[in-house]
Amino acid sequence: MDKQQAFTLPELLIVMALLAIVLAFAVPAYQSAVSANAVMSESNNLYGDILSARNEALKRGQTVLVCPSADGANCNASSPGNTNWAGGWIVLQAAGGNCTDTSGAVLRRQQAFSSGDSASSNNSAYPYLCFNRMGYAPSSNDGMVTFNTPGNQASSRRCVALAAVGHPQVLTNGQTDSTGQYTCQ
Repeated sequence: MDKQQAFTLPELLIVMALLAIVLAFAVPAYQSAVSANAVMSESNNLYGDILSARNEALKRGQTVLVCPSADGANCNASSPGNTNWAGGWIVLQAAGGNCTDTSGAVLRRQQAFSSGDSASSNNSAYPYLCFNRMGYAPSSNDGMVTFNTPGNQASSRRCVALAAVGHPQVLTNGQTDSTGQYTCQ
């Protein structure tokens, strides 16, 4: 009589227990990696739009703004404390040619985050980023936008800083920009 080859019940239970232990460690690490990737993608989108706004200001010889926008057509009200960028943002050419004019042609749109991440500006008095016709950011219109995961994980935090020289930088948690003006925290 031939002996059949098969797994016994204790062998299957041991394999399943080992698989459960491996998954218990792998799933949280995977979720953390997905969250960090979302924050990195969102901060890189803002960085790209800031570079685009600066290039448009230089190319057109006009003032160009990057501002938070919930509807994709108008800047959010510039009131103290209204620093939420997670609802999306727009790049627009200021019709009046100054950094306080939020009317004009929309050049680019970014939709609201679907990830649940947060993004807020440190410049609560004036949360818009602005470039004059020479590509510089007036000192009242520079600042830093901080991107966080819903759990506010420091290891995933990224910041986009814009100093008056007009060159944006993407920073990781604890990093300081080249001017020494902003630290990502």
